[in-house]
Amino acid sequence: MSRKEKLLQRLLSRPKDLRFEELEKLILSFGYSLDRIRGSHAIYCKAGRSPLTIPVKTPVKSYLIKQVLAAIEDDLTDEE
Repeated sequence: MSRKEKLLQRLLSRPKDLRFEELEKLILSFGYSLDRIRGSHAIYCKAGRSPLTIPVKTPVKSYLIKQVLAAIEDDLTDEE
């Protein structure tokens, strides 16, 4: 199992202690790129998708994990 798959499994289990760095690696692996950091928020963009705005804070809040899952849901179905 690759690192990306392990991170994805961890994200799907919706942990309460997910670090920002782990979430960022997963977001970047799904084709998003860091557009800018404004204050304490990182903004990730991908062509044809709405931007993801994530506070640079550990642990990542559960509602943000749901937001990222919803954003990458189409990519997940394409990979399977």
